[in-house]
Amino acid sequence: MYLDTANLAEISEAFKTGVFQGVTTNPTILLKEKTDRMKQIRDILALGISRLYVQVLGDSAEALIEDYRRVRSLNEEGRIAYKVSMDVHGLEAVKRIKEEDPDAEILGTAIYSADQAILGALAGCDSVAPYVNRMENNGVNPFEAIQKMRMFFDDRGLACTIVAASFKNTNQIVGALTAGAHTATIPYDLFLQMINKDVAVNAIKVFNQHGEELERQTR
Repeated sequence: MYLDTANLAEISEAFKTGVFQGVTTNPTILLKEKTDRMKQIRDILALGISRLYVQVLGDSAEALIEDYRRVRSLNEEGRIAYKVSMDVHGLEAVKRIKEEDPDAEILGTAIYSADQAILGALAGCDSVAPYVNRMENNGVNPFEAIQKMRMFFDDRGLACTIVAASFKNTNQIVGALTAGAHTATIPYDLFLQMINKDVAVNAIKVFNQHGEELERQTR
C-alpha cells in the first residue's frame, strides 16, 4: 500500500508500521502543507521513503514534459515516480517521457473509467489510479471498472498495475482490492480507521487492564 499525503509527521508515524511501500502526492495534497513544492519533495525524500510519486503539471504535453524534467532533477537516487493525468495531452506526455527515459516509472492518474485506464496502459503507464469515490459520485461503478481493467491487463499480459485511489471510507478500499486492484493509496485518517476499530481498541484495553491485575495478584 501507499500513503496519500505530503505531511511529514503522518509519513513518519505511518512508516513505523511496515505497511507502506511509498508515498503518493498531488498538487492538492502539497498545497495543504503551505511549503514550496520542490522543498517538500526533498523533505519527504529525506525521510528515507523508497518510492515517492509526484504529479507533473501542465495543460499541454510540452508543459507536462517540462515539469517532468524539473521533478527529475531531484531524482538522483531513482526514488521518484511520476504521476501523469490521463487526457490526450497526458497520453502524449507518457509516450515522450518513456522515449526520453525508458526507466521512468509512470502512474496514470485521474482515471474515471476502464477505457481510460486501458488507453493509459497502452500508452506506456506502469500503473493506473482509478479514483474510486469520485467514480461513484459520477455514476460509475468503480469496482466493475477495476474488474474490467484487471481482466484486460491480465488477458493481454500487460505489466500495468492498478493503484486504487480516492476513497471516502474503508469499505471502498477493501472493495477496490477485492475487485482486482493490485494495491491502493490511502490517506492517513483512513489508515487509522482500518486498524483502530473501536471494538478492537476496547478489547485491547480490557486485555491490558486484566494483565495489570494479573501482575498485581502474582507479586
